[in-house]
Amino acid sequence: MQYRHLDIAVLYMRMFIGCIILLHNVGKLQTYDRIIDSYPSLLFGSPTVTFAVFTICESVFAVMIMIGFWTRFAAFMMTLGMFLSIFVAIPASGMTQATLQFVYMGIFVFFVISGGGRYALDYKLWWYKMSD
Repeated sequence: MQYRHLDIAVLYMRMFIGCIILLHNVGKLQTYDRIIDSYPSLLFGSPTVTFAVFTICESVFAVMIMIGFWTRFAAFMMTLGMFLSIFVAIPASGMTQATLQFVYMGIFVFFVISGGGRYALDYKLWWYKMSD
């Protein structure tokens, strides 16, 4: 009972960072013509395909974090993505963009450690496996 406020704080943080990432992706779609050249050609092929794969994955993982479904996995994948993008952001746009990605990475590490909390879909689905 004493940890309800912490669960509400985790819920708030899940909603907050999920909305931020979704809004970030809307911004990327709106400025597609200007930023597409900054995406590398990775295993996927062209920068356009890389952009599409990254944007879709970020959006799916953001929604997973918001609803609390496989929160730790989604947060780990977002942490990994932010960690890797820091090394792309520093040469491309400088330390300011890398600092923002570092802050996002810190929030995602929080979810890797804490999980989704009591108000997550995971808790509702597997409540018998979780301890109070």
